[in-house]
Amino acid sequence: MALLMASAGIFAQNRLVKKAEGLMNDYRTEKNSEKLAEAQTLLTQALNSGETKDMALAWNAQGDYYQLVFAEELNKAAAHQPMDTAKFAKNLYACLDAYEECSKVDADQEYAAKNKDNMKKFRTFLMYAGQFNFQNQDFVAAFDAYDAWLTFPQKYTLVANEPSVQNDTVFDASQVAYYACLAAYQGKQFDKVGKHIAEALNYEKEIKTVRQLHLMTLLETGDTVQWIDASKKYAPMDEAIAQNLLAYYAEKKDNAAALGFADALLANDPNNKIANYSKGVVLFGEEKYEEALPFFEKSTEVDPTFADAYYNAGVCCCNEGYAINDAISQKKLTKKEYDAEIAKVKEWYKKAEPYFLKVRELEPDNAERWASRLKTVYYIIGDKAKETEMDAYIKQ
Repeated sequence: MALLMASAGIFAQNRLVKKAEGLMNDYRTEKNSEKLAEAQTLLTQALNSGETKDMALAWNAQGDYYQLVFAEELNKAAAHQPMDTAKFAKNLYACLDAYEECSKVDADQEYAAKNKDNMKKFRTFLMYAGQFNFQNQDFVAAFDAYDAWLTFPQKYTLVANEPSVQNDTVFDASQVAYYACLAAYQGKQFDKVGKHIAEALNYEKEIKTVRQLHLMTLLETGDTVQWIDASKKYAPMDEAIAQNLLAYYAEKKDNAAALGFADALLANDPNNKIANYSKGVVLFGEEKYEEALPFFEKSTEVDPTFADAYYNAGVCCCNEGYAINDAISQKKLTKKEYDAEIAKVKEWYKKAEPYFLKVRELEPDNAERWASRLKTVYYIIGDKAKETEMDAYIKQ
């Protein structure tokens, strides 16, 4: 009698699943939400009773239920109607998890083909969830969606070995990783930015942004040591990062570290524009202007559009000329000696002219940067006409 009663309970639970499937079929045609809610009640009972014999059937039905719910929200978005983004994402995740649970207990792989096809398609929907949430500025939820896409092969064993999952051609993994890092940073989940940063660094289109995200995250978390290490790594490819690191050393008055950084860059590639520029900046900071000049010049040879290097080269020349002029008053000179020193001053300022003219060529709308410098040059060398010309730009 006890065995018969137990058997009856098991079959009753299996019938609950079949009834739930029938209710979901009715919902597909009638759109009666009460029937869908009743189906979920029956499935919850079957999955938690401990008496359901065909658990693969139950989990498959549960996955189908979640699919119905999230598909309804997705259809709203396709029709440009208001959708419940949280409801869409929650049921999408639940659907994928249910199909994965089904595969674990589906000894005969009765549902494997159907669920594999569904899961491969639904991976794309994770990106939809990420974009919907990002647009709504729910950055925490956006990160979760992008993270779910990126970890998809590891989490879902049913599709882990599928070629289209291992090498998704719909979305670039490095691009999704970029979105994930950006969402984590925007959501102030700084501990999660690093999870996908290595993959994001392969996204060439936004490589500068990815580097900055990484560095800003390290600063936000107070990890100065890692920030310095990462800055050194990125500096050869990014002049802004090199300048920030040099500024950090200057603030700390750590000339030895700054010089070591610049020399390491040069040792790695003597023709690298950032390496030469960095060495020039270090020497400039030590007021060794004549020594710094060749490094700025080398930077402009490598990159003829490098306005900062041209500007600094011009300032080096002016500073050398100013130093000579300043020293004149400290010396007792004959007229001939005095004239010779003044000639040196003018020579240095004249040497600065082409560098500032190049800055003007590269940044014609940034007169604040070059007009006053050129005015000083023309004043020193005695070119009144050009000096007056610069006045017009300074007044603008």
